[in-house]
Amino acid sequence: MGLKINLHITQKCNYRCKYCFAHFADREDLPLESWKHIIDNIKQSGEIDAINFAGGEPVLYRGFHELMEYAYRQGFQLSIISNGSLMMNPILMPHQDFAMLDTLGISVDSVDSKTLVALGACNASQEVLSYDRLATLIRTAREWNPNIRIKLNTVITSLNSGEDLSEIGQSLSIDRWKMLRMKLFSNGVHSNADLVVGDEAFSSFVDRHRDVSRDVVPENDLTRSYIMVDNMGRLLDDEGMDYRVVGSLVDEDFSSVFPRYHFDRETYESRYEVAAG
Repeated sequence: MGLKINLHITQKCNYRCKYCFAHFADREDLPLESWKHIIDNIKQSGEIDAINFAGGEPVLYRGFHELMEYAYRQGFQLSIISNGSLMMNPILMPHQDFAMLDTLGISVDSVDSKTLVALGACNASQEVLSYDRLATLIRTAREWNPNIRIKLNTVITSLNSGEDLSEIGQSLSIDRWKMLRMKLFSNGVHSNADLVVGDEAFSSFVDRHRDVSRDVVPENDLTRSYIMVDNMGRLLDDEGMDYRVVGSLVDEDFSSVFPRYHFDRETYESRYEVAAG
């Protein structure tokens, strides 16, 4: 089985999630042709067979539809991780694009609007992804692609660790649910230290949600177990509280850059033992 790469194609986002680690050095996104070059680059390596589009909010990348079509034609399995709030906008995400996705990933950190606003998981008008909007998004995705897998990502922080999200799993038939312990991030400008959650609170949250999905994946430590490319096409090492650039996939072959990354393959593979995604 080949590996999955996470392309953070943009830093643009309509949310300001306080736990977010995707704060990179450059706010200017690469042009479309550069991302196509990167996709060709990783294809030629033979090591990657799946692409996860991330951000920021990936549907805000100018040219996202064309980029996804290009990757799909190259034979990659495609997934996306989104806050879900803009995906029903056909200008940003034409509904037919759901047919190209193997997995639709949605960030869902709470069912309480006050918690979501406190986390920054809302737009400038403090609008959040409500249960009804989440249900509509999932239903629409399945109408266009009956085989699509629905995955939720929940980041466990000090603000939501005591909550119960079971009603979502019971009613929306979630295929895979990742419960991620928030990674401490601090680069002198952005820090999420006030949201750090302890071992007991994280374990308790996971235990309460063992039956919310057919595939529940607790992730206590994400370090060096993701292949992460920033919005300038640079492979990053996330050891520590900031990022180190390993190399540029615009200027170098993936096959030359990747061996310089101390990838934790064992932790990576442990997430996919139950099901791919």
